[in-house]
Amino acid sequence: MNKIANVNLKKDLSKIEFPNEISSIDSIMDGYKYYQMISTALKLGFFDKMIEIGLASPREIAEAASANGMFIRSILSALEDIDFVKSHGDGYMLTEQAETFLSKKSRFYQGDLIMDLGRDESPWNDLAKVLERKEPPKLIQKEVDELQIRSLAQQCIRGEVQNVIKGIVSRNEFPQHKKLLEIGGSHGLYSIGLCQENNALSATIIEQEEVLPLTSAFVSEYRMGDKITLQEGNIENLKAVSEEKYDIILLSHQLYQYRREMGETLEEIVKMLNPGGTMVLNHRFCSPQCDIKPGDGIREIDRALTSFGHPLCHPEGIKDVLENTGFVNVSLIPHETALGYAVLCIGTKEDRTLQKTSDAKETFVSDYSVNGEDKIC
Repeated sequence: MNKIANVNLKKDLSKIEFPNEISSIDSIMDGYKYYQMISTALKLGFFDKMIEIGLASPREIAEAASANGMFIRSILSALEDIDFVKSHGDGYMLTEQAETFLSKKSRFYQGDLIMDLGRDESPWNDLAKVLERKEPPKLIQKEVDELQIRSLAQQCIRGEVQNVIKGIVSRNEFPQHKKLLEIGGSHGLYSIGLCQENNALSATIIEQEEVLPLTSAFVSEYRMGDKITLQEGNIENLKAVSEEKYDIILLSHQLYQYRREMGETLEEIVKMLNPGGTMVLNHRFCSPQCDIKPGDGIREIDRALTSFGHPLCHPEGIKDVLENTGFVNVSLIPHETALGYAVLCIGTKEDRTLQKTSDAKETFVSDYSVNGEDKIC
């Protein structure tokens, strides 16, 4: 019988035996407190200040970071508990792990990703709104600003951008390609990486007006301004944006909201690709057999929040669409991202008349209910 049903609310307080399982509740609250501590330290530049001064006393660290000295020893102790700080005598310094991921000077910096998670506009800060089903999935997406774009880049650099670039570079036709179109380039890391791999390649990134200055900042950081051009636009107005033909067209995480019009959407994009050109589609899909591994529950929520409510289903369907649209040597390459299972789909365009693919549009959704939402797999 349920323990709660056996509780005698009138029992003497001294006789109550509190369940030991409360430790799981404490762990949840501790996690929130650690997050607040780390994000606050990032905002204050705490970690970079500690790198500058090296091994130092709590008082010296408080002065360098302009922090309240009454709390500094407790903060340092908590950071030591999670292996971000190590003590030596009366002094403290950052661990290698903290310098790698929490210093802005590190190429592996993850600070913007951490801070983006906790800001007011994050869907994690208003998950109730998402679950109430009062808004369509597309409104889960937050407004775009520098913090979000940098957090996306920091998430992408964990292996996803490397996997995508390797998959494209491995194609026999890649060295001959000269012009790349990236639709919805965001941080621009895919175009940057591909142009680094092929000196003859130049790229055009199409993005929304408010995103372009942020993309431009990344292009400048990597000194690729002479090889990468930015244009305002989106997947729905490509004809108005460009009449050029390209050797590579790349879409990464752009097709979730078009899952029911996949064939028609891709048909328009394919027209911009030269014969012999390469189409690259990189998207999150439901894991094979829709199996969620133990411990992956939180990551699955993240995948839904960043995929307009649900990852795509059945990657073999996207291969069928490309083959029906005039592609050969179509490969499906599963790979892991910071948000779990994804599939890279790459094909070469044949020089023949395009076929209609409207019958393929339902292969990318799970069985959906009468209100048009995807059901849980």
